[in-house]
Amino acid sequence: MQTVIVWRAHVDTLALRVAQLDSAALTLRTVADVPRAKQAFVNARRAFKLAELALEYYAPSTSREINGPALPEVDEEEGPEAVFPPTGFQVIEEALYGDAPISERDVIIRETSTLRPLVKRAQTMMGVQHASDAHVWDAVKLELARIATLGITGFDSPVAGHSLAEADAALEGVVRTLAPYRGADSTWRHVDSLVADTRTMLMAMSDRDAFDHFTFLAQQLIPLGHAMQSARLAMAIGLPAERRAFRMDAATVFDSAAFDVMGFAPLDATPGMPAQVALGARLFHDTQLSGDGKRACSSCHLPGKAFTDGLTANTARGGAPLARNTPTVINSGLQAGSFADLRTTYLEDQVTDVVENVDEMHGNLASIAARLTTDTSLMAQFRTAFTNTPMRTDSAITAAQIRNALAAYQRSLTRLNSPVDRALRGEVGALSEEERLGFNVFVGKGKCATCHFVPLTNGTVPPMYREAEVEVLGTPSRAVTANATIDPDVGRFRLTRAEPHRYAFKTPSLRNVALTAPYMHNGVYRTLVAVVDFYNRGGGAGIGIQLDNQTLPSDSLRLSAGEQRALVSFMKALTDTTGTQKR
Repeated sequence: MQTVIVWRAHVDTLALRVAQLDSAALTLRTVADVPRAKQAFVNARRAFKLAELALEYYAPSTSREINGPALPEVDEEEGPEAVFPPTGFQVIEEALYGDAPISERDVIIRETSTLRPLVKRAQTMMGVQHASDAHVWDAVKLELARIATLGITGFDSPVAGHSLAEADAALEGVVRTLAPYRGADSTWRHVDSLVADTRTMLMAMSDRDAFDHFTFLAQQLIPLGHAMQSARLAMAIGLPAERRAFRMDAATVFDSAAFDVMGFAPLDATPGMPAQVALGARLFHDTQLSGDGKRACSSCHLPGKAFTDGLTANTARGGAPLARNTPTVINSGLQAGSFADLRTTYLEDQVTDVVENVDEMHGNLASIAARLTTDTSLMAQFRTAFTNTPMRTDSAITAAQIRNALAAYQRSLTRLNSPVDRALRGEVGALSEEERLGFNVFVGKGKCATCHFVPLTNGTVPPMYREAEVEVLGTPSRAVTANATIDPDVGRFRLTRAEPHRYAFKTPSLRNVALTAPYMHNGVYRTLVAVVDFYNRGGGAGIGIQLDNQTLPSDSLRLSAGEQRALVSFMKALTDTTGTQKR
Protein backbone atom coordinates (compact mmCIF):
# COMPACT_ATOMS: atom_id res chain seq x y z
CA MET A 1 0.00 0.00 0.00
CA GLN A 2 2.90 2.38 0.73
CA THR A 3 4.10 2.06 -2.85
CA VAL A 4 0.67 2.89 -4.26
CA ILE A 5 0.64 6.04 -2.11
CA VAL A 6 3.97 6.99 -3.68
CA TRP A 7 2.53 6.40 -7.16
CA ARG A 8 -0.53 8.52 -6.43
CA ALA A 9 1.72 11.32 -5.24
CA HIS A 10 3.68 11.10 -8.50
CA VAL A 11 0.52 11.42 -10.58
CA ASP A 12 -0.70 14.32 -8.44
CA THR A 13 2.61 16.08 -9.06
CA LEU A 14 2.18 15.41 -12.77
CA ALA A 15 -1.24 17.08 -12.65
CA LEU A 16 0.29 20.14 -10.99
CA ARG A 17 3.13 20.37 -13.52
CA VAL A 18 0.76 19.98 -16.47
CA ALA A 19 -1.41 22.80 -15.07
CA GLN A 20 1.71 24.99 -14.90
CA LEU A 21 2.60 24.02 -18.47
CA ASP A 22 -0.92 24.94 -19.56
CA SER A 23 -0.54 28.34 -17.91
CA ALA A 24 2.83 28.91 -19.60
CA ALA A 25 1.32 27.97 -22.97
CA LEU A 26 -1.49 30.50 -22.58
CA THR A 27 1.02 33.29 -21.97
CA LEU A 28 3.28 32.26 -24.88
CA ARG A 29 3.12 35.32 -27.14
CA THR A 30 6.68 36.42 -27.91
CA VAL A 31 10.09 34.81 -28.25
CA ALA A 32 10.88 36.05 -24.75
CA ASP A 33 8.15 33.76 -23.40
CA VAL A 34 9.64 30.61 -24.94
CA PRO A 35 12.23 29.82 -22.19
CA ARG A 36 9.51 29.86 -19.51
CA ALA A 37 7.34 27.55 -21.58
CA LYS A 38 10.27 25.20 -22.19
CA GLN A 39 11.08 25.05 -18.50
CA ALA A 40 7.46 24.26 -17.71
CA PHE A 41 7.61 21.50 -20.32
CA VAL A 42 10.81 20.07 -18.80
CA ASN A 43 9.21 20.05 -15.35
CA ALA A 44 6.03 18.40 -16.60
CA ARG A 45 7.81 15.69 -18.55
CA ARG A 46 10.09 14.96 -15.62
CA ALA A 47 6.98 14.55 -13.48
CA PHE A 48 5.60 12.14 -16.08
CA LYS A 49 8.83 10.13 -16.00
CA LEU A 50 8.58 9.81 -12.23
CA ALA A 51 5.07 8.42 -12.69
CA GLU A 52 5.84 6.42 -15.86
CA LEU A 53 6.50 3.13 -14.04
CA ALA A 54 2.99 3.03 -12.56
CA LEU A 55 1.14 4.55 -15.51
CA GLU A 56 2.66 2.18 -18.05
CA TYR A 57 1.85 -0.80 -15.82
CA TYR A 58 -1.71 0.07 -14.78
CA ALA A 59 -2.89 2.62 -17.36
CA PRO A 60 -0.93 1.93 -20.56
CA SER A 61 -3.52 3.36 -22.97
CA THR A 62 -3.74 6.61 -21.03
CA SER A 63 0.03 6.74 -20.76
CA ARG A 64 0.30 6.41 -24.54
CA GLU A 65 -2.13 9.30 -25.03
CA ILE A 66 -0.05 11.41 -22.65
CA ASN A 67 3.37 10.59 -24.09
CA GLY A 68 2.98 8.53 -27.28
CA PRO A 69 4.80 9.15 -30.57
CA ALA A 70 3.80 12.27 -32.49
CA LEU A 71 2.38 10.21 -35.35
CA PRO A 72 -1.24 9.66 -36.43
CA GLU A 73 -2.90 6.53 -35.06
CA VAL A 74 -4.80 4.21 -37.38
CA ASP A 75 -7.69 2.18 -35.94
CA GLU A 76 -7.55 -0.63 -38.47
CA GLU A 77 -10.71 -2.31 -37.17
CA GLU A 78 -12.74 0.83 -37.92
CA GLY A 79 -11.52 1.24 -41.49
CA PRO A 80 -9.19 3.50 -43.51
CA GLU A 81 -10.88 6.73 -42.43
CA ALA A 82 -10.32 6.01 -38.72
CA VAL A 83 -7.09 7.99 -38.48
CA PHE A 84 -6.62 9.91 -35.24
CA PRO A 85 -4.10 12.71 -34.71
CA PRO A 86 -1.41 12.27 -32.06
CA THR A 87 -1.75 13.87 -28.66
CA GLY A 88 0.40 14.72 -25.67
CA PHE A 89 3.92 15.64 -24.73
CA GLN A 90 5.66 14.63 -27.94
CA VAL A 91 3.33 16.79 -30.04
CA ILE A 92 4.05 19.72 -27.71
CA GLU A 93 7.78 18.96 -27.92
CA GLU A 94 7.82 19.14 -31.71
CA ALA A 95 6.00 22.48 -31.67
CA LEU A 96 7.84 24.07 -28.74
CA TYR A 97 11.34 22.96 -29.71
CA GLY A 98 10.90 23.46 -33.44
CA ASP A 99 12.12 26.39 -35.50
CA ALA A 100 9.11 28.65 -34.87
CA PRO A 101 7.40 27.91 -31.54
CA ILE A 102 5.39 31.15 -31.55
CA SER A 103 3.71 30.20 -34.83
CA GLU A 104 2.83 26.84 -33.22
CA ARG A 105 1.20 28.53 -30.21
CA ASP A 106 -2.28 27.22 -31.02
CA VAL A 107 -0.97 23.65 -31.24
CA ILE A 108 0.82 23.99 -27.91
CA ILE A 109 -2.26 25.42 -26.19
CA ARG A 110 -4.51 22.74 -27.65
CA GLU A 111 -2.25 19.91 -26.57
CA THR A 112 -1.59 21.21 -23.06
CA SER A 113 -5.33 21.58 -22.53
CA THR A 114 -5.76 18.02 -23.83
CA LEU A 115 -3.21 16.74 -21.33
CA ARG A 116 -5.14 17.96 -18.29
CA PRO A 117 -8.15 15.61 -18.61
CA LEU A 118 -5.84 12.73 -19.52
CA VAL A 119 -3.88 13.22 -16.31
CA LYS A 120 -7.15 13.59 -14.40
CA ARG A 121 -8.17 10.20 -15.76
CA ALA A 122 -4.83 8.77 -14.62
CA GLN A 123 -5.43 10.19 -11.14
CA THR A 124 -8.82 8.49 -11.00
CA MET A 125 -7.37 5.16 -12.12
CA MET A 126 -4.51 5.26 -9.64
CA GLY A 127 -6.88 6.33 -6.87
CA VAL A 128 -8.54 2.91 -6.85
CA GLN A 129 -5.45 0.86 -7.68
CA HIS A 130 -3.99 -1.81 -5.43
CA ALA A 131 -0.72 -3.64 -6.07
CA SER A 132 0.82 -6.81 -4.72
CA ASP A 133 4.53 -7.00 -3.97
CA ALA A 134 4.97 -9.21 -7.02
CA HIS A 135 3.35 -6.65 -9.29
CA VAL A 136 5.36 -3.77 -7.82
CA TRP A 137 8.62 -5.54 -8.55
CA ASP A 138 7.44 -6.61 -11.99
CA ALA A 139 6.62 -2.98 -12.79
CA VAL A 140 10.13 -2.00 -11.64
CA LYS A 141 11.73 -4.61 -13.90
CA LEU A 142 9.71 -3.39 -16.87
CA GLU A 143 10.67 0.22 -16.18
CA LEU A 144 14.37 -0.64 -16.17
CA ALA A 145 13.83 -2.36 -19.52
CA ARG A 146 11.97 0.71 -20.76
CA ILE A 147 14.87 2.97 -19.77
CA ALA A 148 17.33 0.68 -21.61
CA THR A 149 15.35 0.15 -24.80
CA LEU A 150 13.40 3.40 -25.20
CA GLY A 151 14.51 6.01 -22.67
CA ILE A 152 18.20 6.49 -23.40
CA THR A 153 17.69 6.06 -27.16
CA GLY A 154 15.68 9.26 -27.50
CA PHE A 155 12.54 7.39 -28.53
CA ASP A 156 10.24 9.80 -26.70
CA SER A 157 12.45 12.90 -26.75
CA PRO A 158 13.36 13.06 -30.45
CA VAL A 159 13.47 16.86 -30.77
CA ALA A 160 14.34 18.33 -27.36
CA GLY A 161 17.04 15.74 -26.71
CA HIS A 162 16.29 15.37 -23.00
CA SER A 163 16.45 11.58 -22.96
CA LEU A 164 19.31 11.21 -20.47
CA ALA A 165 17.84 13.57 -17.88
CA GLU A 166 14.44 11.94 -18.34
CA ALA A 167 15.99 8.48 -17.92
CA ASP A 168 17.37 9.73 -14.62
CA ALA A 169 13.87 10.85 -13.61
CA ALA A 170 12.48 7.43 -14.51
CA LEU A 171 15.20 5.81 -12.41
CA GLU A 172 14.32 8.11 -9.53
CA GLY A 173 10.75 6.83 -9.88
CA VAL A 174 12.11 3.30 -9.48
CA VAL A 175 14.06 4.27 -6.35
CA ARG A 176 11.02 5.90 -4.77
CA THR A 177 8.86 2.89 -5.65
CA LEU A 178 11.21 0.51 -3.86
CA ALA A 179 11.81 2.74 -0.82
CA PRO A 180 9.31 0.78 1.36
CA TYR A 181 11.28 -2.43 0.65
CA ARG A 182 14.75 -1.06 1.17
CA GLY A 183 16.94 -2.86 3.68
CA ALA A 184 20.40 -2.30 5.15
CA ASP A 185 22.07 -5.56 4.17
CA SER A 186 24.81 -6.09 1.58
CA THR A 187 22.32 -6.79 -1.21
CA TRP A 188 20.73 -3.39 -0.80
CA ARG A 189 24.08 -1.66 -0.38
CA HIS A 190 25.02 -3.10 -3.78
CA VAL A 191 21.75 -1.84 -5.26
CA ASP A 192 22.29 1.61 -3.75
CA SER A 193 25.85 1.78 -5.10
CA LEU A 194 24.75 0.84 -8.62
CA VAL A 195 21.84 3.30 -8.53
CA ALA A 196 24.16 6.11 -7.46
CA ASP A 197 26.72 5.31 -10.19
CA THR A 198 24.02 4.94 -12.83
CA ARG A 199 22.42 8.26 -12.02
CA THR A 200 25.80 9.97 -11.85
CA MET A 201 26.61 8.77 -15.35
CA LEU A 202 23.24 9.95 -16.68
CA MET A 203 23.55 13.41 -15.18
CA ALA A 204 27.21 13.91 -16.05
CA MET A 205 26.40 14.43 -19.72
CA SER A 206 23.42 16.01 -21.47
CA ASP A 207 24.66 15.25 -25.01
CA ARG A 208 23.06 11.95 -25.96
CA ASP A 209 25.15 11.73 -29.14
CA ALA A 210 28.39 11.65 -27.12
CA PHE A 211 27.06 9.42 -24.33
CA ASP A 212 28.74 6.02 -23.88
CA HIS A 213 25.60 3.91 -24.17
CA PHE A 214 27.51 0.66 -24.27
CA THR A 215 29.33 1.26 -20.99
CA PHE A 216 26.13 2.56 -19.39
CA LEU A 217 24.26 -0.63 -20.24
CA ALA A 218 27.03 -3.18 -19.72
CA GLN A 219 28.48 -1.74 -16.52
CA GLN A 220 25.54 0.07 -14.92
CA LEU A 221 21.97 -0.65 -15.96
CA ILE A 222 22.24 -4.39 -16.69
CA PRO A 223 24.10 -5.11 -13.42
CA LEU A 224 21.48 -2.97 -11.63
CA GLY A 225 18.73 -5.16 -13.06
CA HIS A 226 20.45 -8.26 -11.72
CA ALA A 227 21.07 -6.66 -8.33
CA MET A 228 17.42 -5.72 -8.02
CA GLN A 229 16.38 -9.24 -8.89
CA SER A 230 18.70 -10.52 -6.13
CA ALA A 231 17.04 -8.13 -3.69
CA ARG A 232 13.58 -9.40 -4.66
CA LEU A 233 14.63 -13.02 -4.29
CA ALA A 234 16.24 -12.31 -0.91
CA MET A 235 12.85 -11.07 0.30
CA ALA A 236 11.12 -14.16 -1.15
CA ILE A 237 8.84 -12.02 -3.34
CA GLY A 238 7.40 -14.06 -6.17
CA LEU A 239 6.31 -13.23 -9.72
CA PRO A 240 2.92 -12.59 -11.30
CA ALA A 241 1.51 -15.72 -12.95
CA GLU A 242 1.41 -14.90 -16.66
CA ARG A 243 3.22 -15.68 -19.88
CA ARG A 244 4.98 -12.79 -21.53
CA ALA A 245 7.53 -12.38 -24.32
CA PHE A 246 10.01 -10.82 -21.87
CA ARG A 247 10.21 -13.75 -19.48
CA MET A 248 8.84 -13.19 -16.00
CA ASP A 249 11.94 -14.68 -14.37
CA ALA A 250 14.50 -12.78 -16.49
CA ALA A 251 16.31 -9.89 -14.83
CA THR A 252 16.92 -7.85 -18.00
CA VAL A 253 16.08 -7.99 -21.69
CA PHE A 254 19.78 -8.58 -22.38
CA ASP A 255 19.93 -11.91 -20.52
CA SER A 256 20.68 -15.01 -22.60
CA ALA A 257 17.24 -16.47 -21.82
CA ALA A 258 15.33 -13.19 -21.63
CA PHE A 259 12.72 -14.07 -24.25
CA ASP A 260 10.00 -16.70 -24.48
CA VAL A 261 9.10 -17.31 -28.12
CA MET A 262 5.70 -18.56 -26.96
CA GLY A 263 5.00 -15.05 -25.73
CA PHE A 264 4.80 -14.09 -29.42
CA ALA A 265 2.62 -17.11 -30.30
CA PRO A 266 -1.17 -17.60 -30.28
CA LEU A 267 -2.68 -18.07 -26.83
CA ASP A 268 -3.64 -21.67 -27.60
CA ALA A 269 -0.20 -22.59 -28.97
CA THR A 270 2.00 -25.02 -27.08
CA PRO A 271 5.82 -25.05 -26.97
CA GLY A 272 7.28 -27.07 -29.83
CA MET A 273 8.55 -30.46 -28.68
CA PRO A 274 11.77 -31.81 -30.26
CA ALA A 275 9.78 -34.23 -32.40
CA GLN A 276 7.63 -31.39 -33.75
CA VAL A 277 10.67 -29.25 -34.48
CA ALA A 278 12.33 -32.14 -36.34
CA LEU A 279 9.15 -32.69 -38.32
CA GLY A 280 8.97 -28.98 -39.15
CA ALA A 281 12.57 -29.05 -40.35
CA ARG A 282 11.73 -31.94 -42.68
CA LEU A 283 8.65 -30.17 -44.02
CA PHE A 284 10.64 -26.96 -44.53
CA HIS A 285 12.67 -28.78 -47.20
CA ASP A 286 9.79 -30.81 -48.67
CA THR A 287 8.58 -29.81 -52.13
CA GLN A 288 5.31 -31.65 -51.53
CA LEU A 289 4.10 -28.51 -49.78
CA SER A 290 3.80 -26.69 -53.10
CA GLY A 291 1.01 -27.11 -55.59
CA ASP A 292 3.24 -28.44 -58.37
CA GLY A 293 5.67 -30.30 -56.10
CA LYS A 294 8.64 -28.24 -57.27
CA ARG A 295 9.16 -25.67 -54.52
CA ALA A 296 9.94 -25.96 -50.81
CA CYS A 297 10.30 -23.30 -48.15
CA SER A 298 14.05 -23.75 -48.46
CA SER A 299 13.93 -22.93 -52.18
CA CYS A 300 13.93 -19.27 -51.12
CA HIS A 301 15.08 -19.49 -47.48
CA LEU A 302 18.49 -21.12 -47.87
CA PRO A 303 20.11 -22.20 -44.57
CA GLY A 304 23.56 -21.43 -45.97
CA LYS A 305 22.52 -17.81 -46.59
CA ALA A 306 20.99 -17.24 -43.15
CA PHE A 307 17.67 -18.39 -44.61
CA THR A 308 17.62 -15.76 -47.36
CA ASP A 309 18.56 -16.24 -51.02
CA GLY A 310 20.93 -13.39 -51.93
CA LEU A 311 18.57 -12.17 -54.66
CA THR A 312 16.90 -8.82 -55.12
CA ALA A 313 13.70 -10.81 -55.41
CA ASN A 314 13.12 -14.49 -56.03
CA THR A 315 10.92 -15.72 -58.87
CA ALA A 316 7.23 -16.43 -58.76
CA ARG A 317 5.64 -19.40 -60.45
CA GLY A 318 5.98 -18.77 -64.15
CA GLY A 319 9.31 -16.96 -63.85
CA ALA A 320 8.25 -13.39 -63.03
CA PRO A 321 9.99 -11.77 -60.05
CA LEU A 322 8.24 -11.78 -56.70
CA ALA A 323 7.23 -8.41 -55.30
CA ARG A 324 9.64 -8.37 -52.35
CA ASN A 325 13.04 -9.43 -51.10
CA THR A 326 13.23 -12.72 -49.15
CA PRO A 327 13.62 -12.11 -45.38
CA THR A 328 15.48 -14.37 -42.98
CA VAL A 329 13.48 -16.68 -40.73
CA ILE A 330 16.17 -16.77 -38.02
CA ASN A 331 14.61 -15.10 -34.96
CA SER A 332 11.29 -14.83 -36.81
CA GLY A 333 9.67 -16.19 -33.66
CA LEU A 334 10.63 -12.99 -31.81
CA GLN A 335 8.33 -10.53 -33.54
CA ALA A 336 4.70 -9.47 -33.40
CA GLY A 337 3.89 -9.93 -37.05
CA SER A 338 5.28 -11.38 -40.26
CA PHE A 339 5.87 -10.13 -43.81
CA ALA A 340 7.02 -6.67 -44.81
CA ASP A 341 3.44 -5.39 -44.67
CA LEU A 342 2.63 -7.15 -41.34
CA ARG A 343 -0.27 -8.99 -42.92
CA THR A 344 -0.15 -11.87 -40.43
CA THR A 345 0.37 -11.82 -36.68
CA TYR A 346 1.54 -15.37 -35.93
CA LEU A 347 3.92 -17.80 -37.62
CA GLU A 348 1.11 -20.33 -38.00
CA ASP A 349 -0.76 -17.84 -40.19
CA GLN A 350 2.42 -17.00 -42.06
CA VAL A 351 2.69 -20.68 -43.02
CA THR A 352 -0.81 -20.65 -44.46
CA ASP A 353 -0.18 -17.43 -46.37
CA VAL A 354 3.03 -18.67 -48.01
CA VAL A 355 1.83 -22.19 -48.81
CA GLU A 356 -1.42 -20.95 -50.34
CA ASN A 357 -0.01 -17.84 -52.05
CA VAL A 358 -0.52 -18.22 -55.77
CA ASP A 359 2.87 -16.63 -56.56
CA GLU A 360 4.87 -18.59 -54.01
CA MET A 361 3.88 -22.18 -53.17
CA HIS A 362 0.41 -22.17 -54.74
CA GLY A 363 -0.72 -25.06 -52.59
CA ASN A 364 -3.69 -25.86 -50.40
CA LEU A 365 -3.03 -27.06 -46.87
CA ALA A 366 -6.01 -29.40 -46.75
CA SER A 367 -5.00 -31.03 -50.05
CA ILE A 368 -1.35 -31.19 -48.99
CA ALA A 369 -2.33 -32.86 -45.71
CA ALA A 370 -4.24 -35.51 -47.65
CA ARG A 371 -1.27 -36.05 -49.95
CA LEU A 372 1.21 -36.36 -47.08
CA THR A 373 -1.03 -38.89 -45.34
CA THR A 374 -0.20 -41.38 -48.10
CA ASP A 375 3.52 -41.08 -47.27
CA THR A 376 3.98 -43.81 -44.65
CA SER A 377 7.27 -42.41 -43.39
CA LEU A 378 5.83 -38.92 -42.89
CA MET A 379 2.63 -40.32 -41.40
CA ALA A 380 4.65 -42.16 -38.76
CA GLN A 381 6.65 -39.01 -37.98
CA PHE A 382 3.48 -36.96 -37.62
CA ARG A 383 1.97 -39.57 -35.32
CA THR A 384 5.08 -39.50 -33.11
CA ALA A 385 5.29 -35.70 -33.10
CA PHE A 386 1.72 -35.18 -31.96
CA THR A 387 1.29 -38.09 -29.56
CA ASN A 388 -0.24 -36.92 -26.29
CA THR A 389 -1.20 -33.53 -27.74
CA PRO A 390 -4.63 -32.08 -28.57
CA MET A 391 -3.68 -32.29 -32.27
CA ARG A 392 -3.17 -36.06 -32.21
CA THR A 393 -4.84 -37.97 -35.03
CA ASP A 394 -3.97 -41.57 -35.85
CA SER A 395 -5.61 -41.86 -39.24
CA ALA A 396 -4.72 -38.69 -41.16
CA ILE A 397 -2.41 -35.70 -41.19
CA THR A 398 -4.16 -32.35 -40.69
CA ALA A 399 -3.50 -28.83 -41.92
CA ALA A 400 -3.24 -27.67 -38.30
CA GLN A 401 -0.42 -30.16 -37.68
CA ILE A 402 1.51 -28.89 -40.70
CA ARG A 403 1.13 -25.29 -39.54
CA ASN A 404 2.15 -26.22 -36.01
CA ALA A 405 5.26 -28.16 -37.05
CA LEU A 406 6.56 -25.47 -39.40
CA ALA A 407 5.94 -22.75 -36.80
CA ALA A 408 7.72 -24.85 -34.15
CA TYR A 409 10.73 -25.24 -36.45
CA GLN A 410 10.93 -21.51 -37.13
CA ARG A 411 10.70 -20.74 -33.41
CA SER A 412 13.58 -23.13 -32.82
CA LEU A 413 15.75 -20.89 -35.03
CA THR A 414 16.18 -18.34 -32.25
CA ARG A 415 19.78 -17.22 -31.83
CA LEU A 416 20.71 -14.40 -29.43
CA ASN A 417 24.38 -14.98 -28.68
CA SER A 418 26.16 -12.68 -31.10
CA PRO A 419 29.35 -10.83 -30.12
CA VAL A 420 27.16 -7.85 -29.22
CA ASP A 421 25.08 -9.96 -26.83
CA ARG A 422 28.15 -11.48 -25.21
CA ALA A 423 29.79 -8.09 -24.74
CA LEU A 424 26.71 -6.62 -23.07
CA ARG A 425 26.67 -9.63 -20.74
CA GLY A 426 30.20 -8.94 -19.59
CA GLU A 427 32.51 -10.58 -22.14
CA VAL A 428 34.63 -7.49 -22.59
CA GLY A 429 36.72 -8.71 -25.51
CA ALA A 430 33.76 -9.81 -27.65
CA LEU A 431 33.63 -6.43 -29.41
CA SER A 432 36.38 -4.31 -30.90
CA GLU A 433 36.65 -0.59 -30.14
CA GLU A 434 35.16 0.21 -33.55
CA GLU A 435 32.22 -2.12 -32.94
CA ARG A 436 31.59 -0.50 -29.56
CA LEU A 437 31.67 2.91 -31.21
CA GLY A 438 29.19 1.56 -33.74
CA PHE A 439 26.89 0.46 -30.93
CA ASN A 440 27.00 3.98 -29.50
CA VAL A 441 26.22 5.48 -32.90
CA PHE A 442 23.37 2.98 -33.33
CA VAL A 443 21.77 3.90 -29.99
CA GLY A 444 22.86 7.53 -29.97
CA LYS A 445 23.66 9.86 -32.85
CA GLY A 446 22.38 7.52 -35.57
CA LYS A 447 18.96 7.16 -33.86
CA CYS A 448 18.74 3.62 -35.26
CA ALA A 449 17.54 2.17 -31.95
CA THR A 450 14.45 4.40 -31.93
CA CYS A 451 12.97 2.01 -34.53
CA HIS A 452 15.24 -1.06 -34.34
CA PHE A 453 14.80 -1.56 -30.62
CA VAL A 454 17.68 -3.19 -28.76
CA PRO A 455 18.38 -5.96 -28.08
CA LEU A 456 16.22 -7.69 -30.73
CA THR A 457 16.82 -4.84 -33.24
CA ASN A 458 13.39 -5.28 -34.80
CA GLY A 459 10.32 -3.03 -34.58
CA THR A 460 8.33 -4.96 -31.97
CA VAL A 461 7.94 -2.42 -29.20
CA PRO A 462 9.57 -3.20 -25.83
CA PRO A 463 9.18 -4.01 -23.05
CA MET A 464 5.77 -5.70 -23.58
CA TYR A 465 6.47 -6.80 -27.19
CA ARG A 466 2.79 -6.91 -28.17
CA GLU A 467 2.77 -4.72 -31.27
CA ALA A 468 5.09 -4.04 -34.16
CA GLU A 469 5.71 -0.68 -35.75
CA VAL A 470 5.69 0.19 -39.44
CA GLU A 471 7.74 3.05 -40.83
CA VAL A 472 7.70 5.15 -43.99
CA LEU A 473 11.32 5.55 -45.08
CA GLY A 474 10.93 6.70 -48.67
CA THR A 475 12.70 3.68 -50.14
CA PRO A 476 13.68 4.39 -53.77
CA SER A 477 13.09 2.18 -56.77
CA ARG A 478 16.78 2.48 -57.73
CA ALA A 479 19.95 3.01 -55.71
CA VAL A 480 20.61 6.65 -56.59
CA THR A 481 21.48 9.61 -54.36
CA ALA A 482 19.58 12.34 -56.21
CA ASN A 483 16.35 12.72 -58.18
CA ALA A 484 15.14 9.40 -56.83
CA THR A 485 11.63 8.02 -57.33
CA ILE A 486 9.68 6.13 -54.70
CA ASP A 487 9.39 2.38 -55.05
CA PRO A 488 5.81 1.73 -56.24
CA ASP A 489 5.09 -0.93 -53.57
CA VAL A 490 2.63 0.81 -51.21
CA GLY A 491 3.32 -1.59 -48.34
CA ARG A 492 0.77 -1.80 -45.55
CA PHE A 493 -1.52 0.64 -47.35
CA ARG A 494 -2.53 -2.24 -49.61
CA LEU A 495 -4.16 -3.87 -46.58
CA THR A 496 -5.51 -0.95 -44.55
CA ARG A 497 -6.08 1.73 -47.23
CA ALA A 498 -5.17 4.25 -44.52
CA GLU A 499 -3.05 7.12 -45.84
CA PRO A 500 -0.49 7.07 -43.00
CA HIS A 501 0.33 3.53 -44.14
CA ARG A 502 1.11 4.41 -47.75
CA TYR A 503 4.67 3.12 -48.39
CA ALA A 504 4.86 1.87 -44.78
CA PHE A 505 6.74 -1.33 -44.00
CA LYS A 506 7.58 -3.40 -40.95
CA THR A 507 10.87 -2.63 -39.21
CA PRO A 508 12.85 -5.88 -39.63
CA SER A 509 15.45 -7.36 -37.32
CA LEU A 510 19.06 -6.43 -38.07
CA ARG A 511 20.41 -9.64 -36.58
CA ASN A 512 22.56 -11.53 -39.09
CA VAL A 513 22.21 -8.56 -41.43
CA ALA A 514 25.79 -9.09 -42.62
CA LEU A 515 24.55 -12.30 -44.29
CA THR A 516 21.20 -11.20 -45.70
CA ALA A 517 22.00 -8.77 -48.54
CA PRO A 518 20.47 -7.19 -50.53
CA TYR A 519 18.50 -4.87 -48.27
CA MET A 520 15.13 -3.11 -47.93
CA HIS A 521 11.80 -4.65 -48.95
CA ASN A 522 12.71 -4.36 -52.62
CA GLY A 523 16.38 -5.35 -52.32
CA VAL A 524 17.46 -2.00 -53.73
CA TYR A 525 20.71 -1.71 -51.73
CA ARG A 526 23.48 -4.26 -52.19
CA THR A 527 25.63 -3.29 -49.20
CA LEU A 528 25.29 -2.08 -45.63
CA VAL A 529 27.44 0.90 -46.58
CA ALA A 530 24.76 1.97 -49.07
CA VAL A 531 22.00 1.47 -46.49
CA VAL A 532 23.79 3.62 -43.91
CA ASP A 533 24.34 6.31 -46.56
CA PHE A 534 20.58 6.31 -47.32
CA TYR A 535 19.70 6.85 -43.67
CA ASN A 536 22.47 9.40 -43.17
CA ARG A 537 20.96 11.52 -45.95
CA GLY A 538 17.53 11.53 -44.29
CA GLY A 539 15.94 8.63 -46.12
CA GLY A 540 13.88 9.33 -49.21
CA ALA A 541 13.67 13.05 -48.42
CA GLY A 542 17.44 13.30 -48.68
CA ILE A 543 17.60 11.85 -52.19
CA GLY A 544 14.75 13.77 -53.79
CA ILE A 545 11.62 11.83 -52.73
CA GLN A 546 8.93 14.03 -51.23
CA LEU A 547 6.37 12.24 -49.05
CA ASP A 548 4.02 13.96 -46.63
CA ASN A 549 3.98 10.90 -44.38
CA GLN A 550 7.68 9.95 -44.12
CA THR A 551 8.18 8.86 -40.51
CA LEU A 552 11.98 8.72 -40.71
CA PRO A 553 13.40 12.15 -39.76
CA SER A 554 14.19 13.90 -43.02
CA ASP A 555 17.25 15.83 -41.85
CA SER A 556 20.73 14.43 -42.29
CA LEU A 557 22.25 12.50 -39.40
CA ARG A 558 25.60 14.14 -40.17
CA LEU A 559 27.53 10.98 -39.38
CA SER A 560 31.24 11.18 -40.13
CA ALA A 561 32.88 8.63 -42.39
CA GLY A 562 34.37 6.95 -39.31
CA GLU A 563 30.99 6.80 -37.57
CA GLN A 564 29.43 5.23 -40.64
CA ARG A 565 32.17 2.59 -40.81
CA ALA A 566 31.74 1.87 -37.11
CA LEU A 567 27.99 1.50 -37.55
CA VAL A 568 28.51 -1.08 -40.29
CA SER A 569 31.03 -2.93 -38.11
CA PHE A 570 28.54 -3.01 -35.24
CA MET A 571 25.80 -4.44 -37.44
CA LYS A 572 28.14 -7.16 -38.66
CA ALA A 573 28.75 -8.06 -35.01
CA LEU A 574 25.04 -8.93 -34.66
CA THR A 575 25.74 -12.27 -36.37
CA ASP A 576 24.77 -15.56 -34.74
CA THR A 577 23.61 -18.45 -36.92
CA THR A 578 24.95 -21.20 -34.66
CA GLY A 579 23.58 -24.58 -35.63
CA THR A 580 21.17 -23.26 -38.26
CA GLN A 581 23.10 -23.59 -41.51
CA LYS A 582 23.03 -27.33 -41.98
CA ARG A 583 20.28 -28.58 -44.26
